[in-house]
Amino acid sequence: MIEFSVLGSGSKGNSTFLEINGHSFLFDCGLSCKQIELRLESIGKSPSSIDAIFLSHEHDDHIKSIHTFARRYKVPVITSEKTFKSGRLEEKKIKDAVFIKSGGFFSEFKGIDVFFMPISHDAADPVGFVVYSNGVKFALVTDLGYVTELVSHELKDCDALVVESNHDPELLKLSEKYPWELKQRIASRMGHLSNGDCARLLERTVSDKTRYVVLAHLSEENNNPDIALMSTARVVRGMNISIDVAKQGEPTPIYSIETV
Repeated sequence: MIEFSVLGSGSKGNSTFLEINGHSFLFDCGLSCKQIELRLESIGKSPSSIDAIFLSHEHDDHIKSIHTFARRYKVPVITSEKTFKSGRLEEKKIKDAVFIKSGGFFSEFKGIDVFFMPISHDAADPVGFVVYSNGVKFALVTDLGYVTELVSHELKDCDALVVESNHDPELLKLSEKYPWELKQRIASRMGHLSNGDCARLLERTVSDKTRYVVLAHLSEENNNPDIALMSTARVVRGMNISIDVAKQGEPTPIYSIETV
């Protein structure tokens, strides 16, 4: 059995819970420690059950409480050495770190393989994650400026996929709150994935095997959940796929998939 919930997603903080083969993980730790504890408890999970934190990259909305949570619950942080030493993480505060090369696998938990998938973003060594266990494939990828051939290949035929649908290009263009330089960064090949790009990625990757798609890292300023859903709904029309939007302020429900 695999269970997962996006605890929160957006520019103010990101973290995702995954339970598989009796092990529990966090992917990123960008909410406050208190919020992560409260949101885990709200879905019936204990913070003390977490076995490891997988870190995608060093931006603040992904690392906010990683030091506090890792120390409080004696949890190892699993990431790349480049990310860990990027200058945004204070090495001395994390006693238990495990380095995995981008493009490599972490396979220390029996029956679970986590692929560190290289992606394009303005960070030291950013990755998405593809998790394999007992015939089930789960993937989490946000903060990517564009979809590489590797990303398209690795995300094919997932049972569950958490994927970025960050902005609507027209809303971004018309935004009065964002300076031009920030708009350029977001829309660049090192920025964030638009609704349309997300839909095109799903066209290439979802299949009859796919059960869940969760759209993540939506901009509160330059996107709208209804617009994001409309962009992708046509891709899964007629397929037995549940599609949902992760929120910034509360966790998604727990999604469950039976393993073989």
